[in-house]
Amino acid sequence: MTVPSQLDIKKREAKLKEFLKRLDSDGKPQEKHVVSVVRSAVRSAWLKSDVKLAYLYMNTVPDMDDSTRTKWLVPCEMCGKLFKLTDVEIDHRNGNHSFTKVEDFENYFTNILMVGFDDLAILCKEDHAVKTLSERLGISLEDARVEKEVIALCKQKASEQDKFLAKNGISGYSKNAATRRNLIREVLKNAR
Repeated sequence: MTVPSQLDIKKREAKLKEFLKRLDSDGKPQEKHVVSVVRSAVRSAWLKSDVKLAYLYMNTVPDMDDSTRTKWLVPCEMCGKLFKLTDVEIDHRNGNHSFTKVEDFENYFTNILMVGFDDLAILCKEDHAVKTLSERLGISLEDARVEKEVIALCKQKASEQDKFLAKNGISGYSKNAATRRNLIREVLKNAR
């Protein structure tokens, strides 16, 4: 029989601390953590959903181009282009369901898993991200496309943002991040 080493004891104590952080003082789980675990479980179930997979299979078309290594393609219902299976996602037409407290569970479960074909759409990853941002911010799809570009540009260094603005005729006004963000948004909206 082996005896735990000091390292084994320290690892176990650290693990216990992790568990205890997610519990109340009386040992009950914190609602926030339980909701997070259950939300993840529902999302995992969605990945294997027969409705989702049947819908995807119903909408695939054979790729008859001998020069590609793809057997199946799927049309995006937003842009109409054909994509490989790995480049599309199944969207809930009525999305953006909140599940932040236990009372939200039934509604979340029903709206994620208990859906039919009419509740779904196949979107390329780019269009799905745009639609999700549109729903999350309560803005139009066109404004969401602009906002995605704004976000991407604002992740660059300030000097790169300034170069973008200068290239578009704006200089000397970008003293802080919020001002740059608004100017970038204005430039991109005007370019459409």
